[in-house]
Amino acid sequence: MIKLRHIVLFLISCSLLSPSQSVSAEEQTNIRKIPVAKGLASHPVNGGPCLISDGEYQYLAFYDGDHQLTVGKRKLSETNWDFAKLPERVGWDTHNKILLFQDRKGYLHLTGNMHCAPLKYYRTKVAGDIHTFEGIHTWSGDYENRVTYPTLFQLRDGSIYIMYRHGGSGNGMRIVVHYDEETQRWTKTVPALTNGMDRKPTCNAYPFGLLEDNNGVWHFAWCWRETPDVVTNFDVCYARSLDRGVSWTTLDGRKLELPITPENAGVVDPIPQQSGLMNGGTFVVDAEGRPYIGYTRFDKDGYNQLYVATPIGDTWKIIQLTDWKHRFYFEGRGTIPESPPTPRLSITPDRKIEINYSNRYAKPTKGRFVFTREQLLTSQPGQSDIRKSEVTSPALPNIRAVNRGPLPEGQTHYMQQQTDRPNRDRKPETPREPTMIYLVEVINK
Repeated sequence: MIKLRHIVLFLISCSLLSPSQSVSAEEQTNIRKIPVAKGLASHPVNGGPCLISDGEYQYLAFYDGDHQLTVGKRKLSETNWDFAKLPERVGWDTHNKILLFQDRKGYLHLTGNMHCAPLKYYRTKVAGDIHTFEGIHTWSGDYENRVTYPTLFQLRDGSIYIMYRHGGSGNGMRIVVHYDEETQRWTKTVPALTNGMDRKPTCNAYPFGLLEDNNGVWHFAWCWRETPDVVTNFDVCYARSLDRGVSWTTLDGRKLELPITPENAGVVDPIPQQSGLMNGGTFVVDAEGRPYIGYTRFDKDGYNQLYVATPIGDTWKIIQLTDWKHRFYFEGRGTIPESPPTPRLSITPDRKIEINYSNRYAKPTKGRFVFTREQLLTSQPGQSDIRKSEVTSPALPNIRAVNRGPLPEGQTHYMQQQTDRPNRDRKPETPREPTMIYLVEVINK
């Protein structure tokens, strides 16, 4: 049960599920697979934050075998699905994932099928009714002509925010908008949170995460990129807000003039370009409000290593976890087929820091560290007393999404589908035939 919870935390925070993610056989007592429909399988565009429930019904958004955006609905006690088709067809771009969520009044919201494209946004006219989706295609009405990566940020009290990129890779802004359920209107929190479009050379921020801690403080971690080529990632950065995104400071309390740029950002680890830094690191905050930023970069000898940064007082401690002797070099545009090993962080129920990784160049190829904070702060590269453990007996491969929202007690639900790998957002020479999407119900111990 504990390990399943960690997978849930990881998948929600990443919104992009690894094709190799699996749940081992000993971690559940019963599994039921419910067929949904055949979906696009030539690249892994289905998945992420597209599966939700409200305690009575479950909703799943996906691209069907004809590339058309589809929303399914079922009663949690039944296996039959009702479907609604929306006027959207995806091409070959793996960035164009679907974000599906429900507000506190029961209305469904959907956005997706965008990569540097005009905003596409749908909302139901009737709470919970998938046949009443209507295209609205605007939020605040500003910076919505080149939208990518809409990410739901829902606070502990249920308030809804979305962060997205305006512009392109290496030349963009990060915008945060807030939804008012009474007026059904969206407004921007600030004109822009980050902006790399008004400098020379241009750049954009790639978030590792935007999180709220137990005291309502917002934490934001990211790196920058100067061009569409992944090798131009640089600098891991951090900021926090005490007033729901209106104003921001660095770790040591320095007030940040908005929008944040590379020149005024609070830098955690100053990493030059072409240093093996991969965007898409992970980020967690513990019960005391202390952030932990996980990322990968080259060490001084040019080898790929896993790192975690966490504060001690007003300064950052950079911890190298591994001592590998290999170099995986990556470059280019689009969704790259192979990525370097990246640490995936979560906080366990007993307040330890769990770090999972997958690395085809190392033994074991999948493993994890579990640290108390004190152990993490004193650990040495490759010499931790906490052993790495191989993940074995994959019972649920090809996990693409994890359910958000209330379910029957003791259950965890996943979306499962076999797909091909990304192809740098281009049409494959031989596109794979559609494959069945399954809703997997796991009854936990």
